[in-house]
Amino acid sequence: MELKEKHWVGGQSVSCSANNMCTMDIFKIFTLSGGNLVKVGECDVDHISLITLIHAICEKLSGNPDVPTGDYSVWAQLPWSGARYEVGSDSDVFEVFKIFEKHGLDRIVFKVEECCYVPTPPEETNATSNSEPPVLDMEGRYEALGWCDMEDEKLNYEGDSEQDDDKDDKADEDCEEDNTQYNEVPIVEEESVDEDDGIIKECMDGFEGYQSKSDDEYFTDLELELDQVRISTLVKGKPFKRIVDGIIRFHIGQIFNSKEHMRDVFKEYAIQEGVELKRVKNDRVRQTYECTGDGCGWRAHGSCMIDGVTFMIKTLIDQHDCHRVYNNKEAKVKWIASKFENLVKSNPSIDVNVIGDLLREKYNVSVDIQRLYKVKHRALNKLAKDHANCFGYLRRYAYMLNQSNPGVVVHICTQHPQPTFQRMFLSFEPQKVGFLEGCRPFIGVDGCHLKGPFGGVLLSAVSLDANSGLFPLAVCICEKETQNSWEWFLNNLKIYLNYPAGRNLTFMSDRQKGVIAALELHFPFAQRRYCARHIYANFKLSYKGDHYKKLFWRAARSSNIYYFKVAMKEIGVINPAAKKWLEEIEPKHWSRFAYDPVIRCDHVTNNMTEAFNSMLGTHRAASYLDLLEFIRRMVMRKFNERKEECRAWSSVLPPRVHAKILKHSKESRTLTMIAAGNMEYELLGASGGYAVKLREYNCQCGSWQVSGIPCCHAMAAISHYCGRATVKDKVAEFVHSSLNKSAYLQTYVGMIHPIPDQKRWPEVPACMLIPGETELMNPPPRTAQPGRPKKQRKRELDEAPKVGRYGTVICKLCHQAGHNKRSCQRMNDNQAKGGLVGALSSHQPN
Repeated sequence: MELKEKHWVGGQSVSCSANNMCTMDIFKIFTLSGGNLVKVGECDVDHISLITLIHAICEKLSGNPDVPTGDYSVWAQLPWSGARYEVGSDSDVFEVFKIFEKHGLDRIVFKVEECCYVPTPPEETNATSNSEPPVLDMEGRYEALGWCDMEDEKLNYEGDSEQDDDKDDKADEDCEEDNTQYNEVPIVEEESVDEDDGIIKECMDGFEGYQSKSDDEYFTDLELELDQVRISTLVKGKPFKRIVDGIIRFHIGQIFNSKEHMRDVFKEYAIQEGVELKRVKNDRVRQTYECTGDGCGWRAHGSCMIDGVTFMIKTLIDQHDCHRVYNNKEAKVKWIASKFENLVKSNPSIDVNVIGDLLREKYNVSVDIQRLYKVKHRALNKLAKDHANCFGYLRRYAYMLNQSNPGVVVHICTQHPQPTFQRMFLSFEPQKVGFLEGCRPFIGVDGCHLKGPFGGVLLSAVSLDANSGLFPLAVCICEKETQNSWEWFLNNLKIYLNYPAGRNLTFMSDRQKGVIAALELHFPFAQRRYCARHIYANFKLSYKGDHYKKLFWRAARSSNIYYFKVAMKEIGVINPAAKKWLEEIEPKHWSRFAYDPVIRCDHVTNNMTEAFNSMLGTHRAASYLDLLEFIRRMVMRKFNERKEECRAWSSVLPPRVHAKILKHSKESRTLTMIAAGNMEYELLGASGGYAVKLREYNCQCGSWQVSGIPCCHAMAAISHYCGRATVKDKVAEFVHSSLNKSAYLQTYVGMIHPIPDQKRWPEVPACMLIPGETELMNPPPRTAQPGRPKKQRKRELDEAPKVGRYGTVICKLCHQAGHNKRSCQRMNDNQAKGGLVGALSSHQPN
C-alpha cells in the first residue's frame, strides 16, 4: 500500500507517492485562435466538465459570457505525436488530463469548432413507437412534429442507390416551400444526477461556477426569449480527420467541408492504398467512388447535406480485394509538387532522381522521369514567384525594423525603371556600439554569391570579440561584387560608424581590386591586410611545390623581421623570381611582423568572413527577405547567448585567451631564464635568445606585441616575477585590455529586439515614402548565365578532387591513388619491356 501526501511545487498542487510518481492537479489550458496560442486559464481536474471547458474557451475568444447553445467539436493537441484527441464527453476530458499527467505535462491546448447539424428522426420504441417529438409553435405552445416520407428519405443515411439519389434531389425541391417548422426546439432542463455527492464544483481563472452535465448533450439553463431558440443540431456526423502518421480511414457518417475537400481526400486515399478509383457519380450533390481492380468490391458514396456545402459518407464498403498499383494515375504533377515543394525550395539543385527515390520510399509510388522534371520545374517556378513577391515587403520590413529597433540603419537603393530593387544595407545599433566599445579595431570584408533565382551577392563586414568570436557588423545585398557596389557598401558603413580618423583601424580583404579601391576612397587612414591564403593561391600558380608552400607560410606567420628575412632568403635561393614576386607586395599587407601592434590581432587570413558565409548554409538560396531575417535572428540569439555565457565565466579572461596562456605557459618550461632586474629578462631556448621587458609589454620575438597575449618567453618572465603561487591571478594584468571579460561584456551590452510575424507588419506611412512612390518594389532583372548551370564549385588547380562515397581506389602494384592494378602504367611498362626482352632473346643464336 502506497502512502501519498500533497504538497505544492511552483504554484501547482502535486500528489507524490512512495515510488516517486507525481500527479498534477492543476493544468494550464490554452486554445488555438487563427494560428495563435491563447491562454484560457487554469483548472482543477476534479472540477471540470466539457460544457465548462467549451464555455470558458468561447468566452475567452468572443468575450460573450453567455453559455453557448450550439454543438461543438473539441480536440486536444498531443504534442509528443502531433495527433489530435477527440473530446466528446466528460469522461474524454478526464482521459485527456490523465494522458497529459502520464507524460508529465501540465499544459494542454484545445481546439474548438462549432458544428452545423440537422435533426435526426426520433428512434421508435415499443412503448412509444408512434410518439412524435414536441416542438414550440409560433405561439409558444408545444405541438407534435410530424415526420413525412419525404423527410425520412432525406435523412436516410443508408440510401445509396440511383433511386435514392433522385429522391434526394426531389426532396430538396419540396422542402424549400415549407421548412419553418424546424426553426425552434424546446430547451430541456437537465435533472441533477448526484444531488448528495457534497462536492463543490469550482475552478480557477475563468472556470468558476459550472456543474458537470451529462456525457452526450449539454444545454443551458438560462431563460432565453423564444426568438433566440434555434436549431443547434441538424445532422450529426464526425468531421474528417487523419489519424496518427496522416493515415486516411473512412467510416459512415464522416463529413467533409466541401465537395472539393472530399475529392482531394479520396485522391490522397487512392495514392495511400495504391488503388485506382473510378468516379461513378461526381456532381454538386453527390460523389460515388468504386475501385477499378478486378473483382474488388470497394465502394463509397457521399452526398450533399442540408446546408448545400457539407458532404457526408452514407455508404461504405471498406475492403479491397485487388493488388497494389505503384504507377498511380492520381499521383499527378500538382500532387507530387505539393509534397516536395519545400524540399526543392531549400535545395534548388536537387536531382530529380532523389525526388523519385523519396516518392517511392514514402508513398510507394513510381512515376516516369519526365513527370519528375515537371515537378521540379513547377516547384522552381513557385520558388521564383515567392522570391519576386518578397521585394514588395522590403520597405515594410525596413519600416518595421525602425519601429522596433531604434538606431537601426536600413538603406534601400533602387534603379531604373523605378522602383526596381538594386541594393540594400542593414546594420543594428547594438552592432555599432559593440564594435566601437568592445571589439578590436579590426574588420574583415568579403562577399558570397547568393543562389536564388535573382542571384546577387551578399557583402559582409565582420569583426572579432575578445574571445575571438565572430561579430557581424553589417551586411549588404547587391547585384554583383564590383567596385561600384563595394564603394556603396563601404560608404554606408563609414557614415553609419562615424569612425574617428585619428583612431587606428585595419581592414582584411581577399585582395579583390574593387574592394581595395573602395577602401582607399572611403577609409584612406585605415591599414589594409590581404588574406595570405588568397595571396598563396595566386603565388602557387607560378611556383608550385611543398618547399614554396612551407617557406611562404613561415614568412607570413613570422612575428619578427629576422625570421621573415630568413624565409624570404631561402625562397630566393630556390628561385629569385619567386622572391621578387612576393616582394612586390608590401610586408605590412601579409606578414605578421609588420602588422600594426595597436590592433592586437595576429590573423593572417580572412577566415572569419569565410566562416560567416558558411553559417548562412542553405539560406543563401532563400529569398532576400528570408536571408535578412535569418541573419537578424542569428545575431539576436548570439547577443543573448554570449551575454549569458560570459556571466558564468570564473576567470577575468575569455576561454580562448586563457587557453592560449596555458599553452604558452607549458612551452615556457623548456626555456632558461636569466633575470637582469627592473622587470627585464633574457630567455634562452632552442630557437635562440630573446629579451623580455615586462614594463613595456615587449618581447623580441614580436608575438606579444602583435597579439596582445603574453608569449612563452613572456610567460616564463611573468612566472618568475609574480611567483608561481600568484601567477594565475596576476597574469591577466599582462593581457591587453581589449581581450578581457570587461571588453567582452561591452561588446554585447545591447540587444536586438524581436519583430512580429510578416502578416502583422504595418503599412509604410505615405509621409515616409518618396513622393510619387509606393511601398511596392519590383524585383531586379534575372540574368541567366549561358550553358548548363554548374552543380559543383570551381576547384583550385592543385586542390584534390572530391573523394568518392566509398573512398579512393588504391593500386596494389604502385600503391598510388586513382587507379587499380589493371590500369596501372607501371604494369603496362613492365609488360612492354618483358615483351621486348622476349622478342630479343628469341633472335639470339643457339
